[in-house]
Amino acid sequence: MTIQPTKLPSSKAVAVLASQYSFDQLADIYNQARVDYIVPMPMNGKRMAEYVRDYDVDLNASAVAVNSENLELGVCMLGVRADRAWITRLGVIPERRGKHVGQFLTELMLENARAIGARRVQLEVIRGNEPATRLFYKLGFEPIRDLMVVRRPPLELDEALNVPKAEVEVLDSAQIAALLRQYEQTQAAAWTEEAASLRNSGNLRGLRATLPHGESGWLIFQRLPFQLTHLIFGGAMSAPVLQALLYTLHKTHSAQDTKVENLPTDHPAWQVMQHFGYFEAFQRIEMYLYL
Repeated sequence: MTIQPTKLPSSKAVAVLASQYSFDQLADIYNQARVDYIVPMPMNGKRMAEYVRDYDVDLNASAVAVNSENLELGVCMLGVRADRAWITRLGVIPERRGKHVGQFLTELMLENARAIGARRVQLEVIRGNEPATRLFYKLGFEPIRDLMVVRRPPLELDEALNVPKAEVEVLDSAQIAALLRQYEQTQAAAWTEEAASLRNSGNLRGLRATLPHGESGWLIFQRLPFQLTHLIFGGAMSAPVLQALLYTLHKTHSAQDTKVENLPTDHPAWQVMQHFGYFEAFQRIEMYLYL
């Protein structure tokens, strides 16, 4: 669905469809808008294209704000899945702030979400980003839960973490697909960690750990050349099962950095993950608005 460009009444700015820009151009605008961001997250054109693909971003419902001199002011994007929408990549270029461009772009995303039939809009905001948090509260968003971005550098494994009686098997693509379908029925994940995001991202690997008394759990993750990411767990999540999965993961991929986005602070795996050297990089607040 194509959303027509919209004017910003408080200035001589308009919103132009993000689909009119190349991925390189969108990455450049985004990087300019986030240059002083509380957590810098620079992107290039390739990474922007992957982001749009992985998270079902609709560039015809996303926008770049420009002024009367055709200078870009900021950008905001909208992911769409069935009757849900996700606001992401919101940013205004620092020297062009102060004219409510962020509010204009966010309100436009809400209008676009309604136009495509969304019943709920969600987003995440980094804890400590007070201007954005105030804006989202003002527009009616409510906090749902706290999420963490956690990391683990390549570390030597403590052999005491091994669970010698656990049987760990590598899952094939058919088993991974079946588990993702199962996960999709019960998932309570953030947008970036939903089954759809993992399917879109590709390069998925999986493990299943079974204890002698039959208790079993699984782990699916994305393997990139230098990083492991998108870790999701299912089945039994007792400490021994999680420990067997994580031990095998990091024993097998000992040279990879690991980054997990948007892990709920109360996730049952978190306590075990810390024993393996995971640490919290920062937190986000997940927020919903029902339309």
